[in-house]
Amino acid sequence: MNKFQLRETYIRLSKLESIQDCLELLDIFLEHLWNVIEHHHEDEVNSQSDSDAKTLNHMMFTKLTHMRNIIEGVGYTSHNGNFLNKIIDPTIIASMTRNVYETVAVFNLIYRSAKNEDEKDLLYGLWESAGLKFRQRFDFETLSNENKRKIQDEKKQIEEIEREIKNNLLYLSLDDANQAKVDKKLKDKDFKIRFDGDNVIYLNWRDMYKVMELNKDLFEEIYSYFSLYAHPSQVSVFQFRDMFGKDEDFRQLTLLNLKYFFSFISVFVADYINLFPQVKQTFEQLDSYKQNAINAYNKMLRGDDYSINDTWRALE
Repeated sequence: MNKFQLRETYIRLSKLESIQDCLELLDIFLEHLWNVIEHHHEDEVNSQSDSDAKTLNHMMFTKLTHMRNIIEGVGYTSHNGNFLNKIIDPTIIASMTRNVYETVAVFNLIYRSAKNEDEKDLLYGLWESAGLKFRQRFDFETLSNENKRKIQDEKKQIEEIEREIKNNLLYLSLDDANQAKVDKKLKDKDFKIRFDGDNVIYLNWRDMYKVMELNKDLFEEIYSYFSLYAHPSQVSVFQFRDMFGKDEDFRQLTLLNLKYFFSFISVFVADYINLFPQVKQTFEQLDSYKQNAINAYNKMLRGDDYSINDTWRALE
């Protein structure tokens, strides 16, 4: 492509004014994520936490494949021949986008925002403990003997994780008040904290855009927005009722939701490459217009310091 064609394609795949443009961009992301799986699955890692990070990349790939099916639309033909034309349900896209937001936020919190290995290990331990403790809540009496044994093994694993956290050098460096904050998160089956010097700061899902350093004006209320659709609120019901009228508002809402979806995926790709620098070489084997398309939202929302590479300079 010449410079004019590169710019034209970059603008089209950033504005996303049609479902077809969204499908094209989604396929570009899928191509990259698949390349990472194919070429880096056997790369050695130094810890279980980094192994889990690779699995998160696999999970992100499957989320994109499901999203592709959703935005291709669904229809229905009844036994008597009546039918529903193909539609796209923006509320389903919103629900999945909230899930992706949470996934990307967790990845960023543990694997990019952590300032050193001790902080990374402590955050990973809280995350691991929270997940195992939630699984312990399932009805013990209804499980098979094998699963009961697994639960007992996991109880021992939880105890070992808590010992590791309390022997972590960062934890030991905290004063009693801040150690107590970490202890409370362990008890509450939560992991969303950050460190401001020696102070532990509690986070919630709504705050996580700050950790990722996303634009406040665009993302301050985004988690609340997507949660509106993830739950059957009355607002979500009347908006659903109104979006499939003559104006087909569902298409515009779909495009809006997908812009946020791609924003989070773009951030994830950049953060993944930051954690595993060898993946950058695989990324740069893509055509330059595809590199720019993947990096576009990440760079726009977080600035040049977060840009995956300098391929975007060819647009200047």
